[in-house]
Amino acid sequence: MDWLFIVKPADTASDGGSSNKDRMLELAETAPRREWCLSRWRRTAPGDRLWIYFAAPLREIAAVADIEGEPYEVSGNPRQPWRFTATLDPAATRRLHHDPVPLHALSNRHPQGVTRVKEGDLGLLLEHAGLGDGEALPGPQVP
Repeated sequence: MDWLFIVKPADTASDGGSSNKDRMLELAETAPRREWCLSRWRRTAPGDRLWIYFAAPLREIAAVADIEGEPYEVSGNPRQPWRFTATLDPAATRRLHHDPVPLHALSNRHPQGVTRVKEGDLGLLLEHAGLGDGEALPGPQVP
């Protein structure tokens, strides 16, 4: 399953740095395995993909990670009590960094929280990230 994960670059990341797309690319290339935070439990599972949507300054998807484990609950942070581990894909994140998917190109133009990627949007994301063979592209097959 593919998930859209929203980050606000103005917020401080768990490592004390920024959450902007340049920093995310740097992390993908130097320390790709990350712990991610959730405000509510989601049905993510190992092997799912996390598409990172940057809410500012431009609304765009510019990074992708592979989820390694199911969410687990932690105490001490009532706003985000759930965590999971995912590893940024350096090559795909690099491609998305240079050729991001603008939010207006997706059918879900107003994502809230962590949501599933709509099937019709997956082909575009895969294409920009250089992943897959386009099999997720919607529409009729032309002989």
